[in-house]
Amino acid sequence: MKVGAVLLEKQHVKNYTFDNRYVCAPFDIAKATDDGLVTEELLFIYGQRKGPSLIIVEQAAIAPAGQYREKLIFVDRDECIEGLSKLAAVIHNNNQVAVLQINHAGSAADVDLTGVEAVAPSAVRHPVLKRAMPREMTIEEISEVREAFVEAALRAKKAGYDGIEIHNCHGFLLTQFLSPLTNLRTDEYGGSLENRSRLLMEITKAIRKAIGNDLLLLVRLGLDDLMAGGLTLEEGCLVAKELEKADIDILDISTGLVPPLELPGPAMLRDMLGAVKRYVKIPVIGAGELSDIKIAAAMVEKGEVDFIALARPILNQPNFVEELLKEIRSGVV
Repeated sequence: MKVGAVLLEKQHVKNYTFDNRYVCAPFDIAKATDDGLVTEELLFIYGQRKGPSLIIVEQAAIAPAGQYREKLIFVDRDECIEGLSKLAAVIHNNNQVAVLQINHAGSAADVDLTGVEAVAPSAVRHPVLKRAMPREMTIEEISEVREAFVEAALRAKKAGYDGIEIHNCHGFLLTQFLSPLTNLRTDEYGGSLENRSRLLMEITKAIRKAIGNDLLLLVRLGLDDLMAGGLTLEEGCLVAKELEKADIDILDISTGLVPPLELPGPAMLRDMLGAVKRYVKIPVIGAGELSDIKIAAAMVEKGEVDFIALARPILNQPNFVEELLKEIRSGVV
C-alpha cells in the first residue's frame, strides 16, 4: 500500500461525498469589501484551491459589532447572500463541499473598525489580544447574538452552502463564554461548565433546527485554553461530547484562548485530537502543521483524526494539496 494512501480515501457524511481527507482550513484572507461583501479577488483565490475535498470559508461576521479585522466577509444581512452564493458556486465547480464559518469576535473585535463598544460575557479585557475593555452583555444581548447566529446560518443555506461551521476557538466570543478566565458571570451563562457552554449549545441546537437535518453542521471547538485557570482539555472533551449529542456532524478541533501556533510543531495538536476521539464517534478535523504526508497518514491510520486541515501552506501555495495528492498517487512520498 502506498504511503499516504489513506488520505486519498473518499469519505461520506450524510449525503455528502468528500473525495479525500484534506480540508482547507478557515483562515482569514481579508479581501472582502470594506462592508463585508465578497469580491472578485476572493472568488479567484478560492477557485485556485482545487485539492481539498472540503473548503471551510473564512470567518464571516454575524454582526457589525463582531468584526475582528478589516475586510472580513460579513453574513449579517441579506445583501451578503448574492456574493456568498457566487463563492459557494466556485467551490462546487471544483467538486468540493462548501461550508461557511460564522463568528462573533466579542472582546477580540476591533472597535476602531466597528465604531461601537465591544461586548463580551464579562468586562474582562481579552487576555491575548489586549484590545479595548468590553462591556458585559445583558441577557437580552445574549439572545440577540444567538438569533444573529441563526439568521447567519439561514443566509448561508440560502446562498447554497452545504454546511455551516460555528466558530468557538481562538479567543472569539463563544470561546470567551466557555473560558473561566473571561466568563465571570453569576447567572445561567456563567460558573459551571454547563452554564459556560450554554450559549454554544443553544446556538448549535437552534441552528440545527433552523437549517434542518440535510445540511452539515460543524463546530470548530477550542479544546484547551493553554492558560492557567482556563478551559482544560478534559472540559473541552466533555463539551465535544455534548455537541455530538446536539446532532453536529463534524467536529473541527483547535485551541481556545491561545492560538495553536504558540505550541511547537509539527502536529502540535496531536495529543488533543487523540483525546477528543475517545469521547466522540463523529468525524474529527485536525489541524496544526500536518503538511507532512507520513505524519498525517499515521494519525488517520491510528484513529487519531479523520480529516486533515491545512492553512498556511495553502495560503502560500494555492495548489499545495493538489501537489500532495500527486505525490501520494505517484508513490514518491
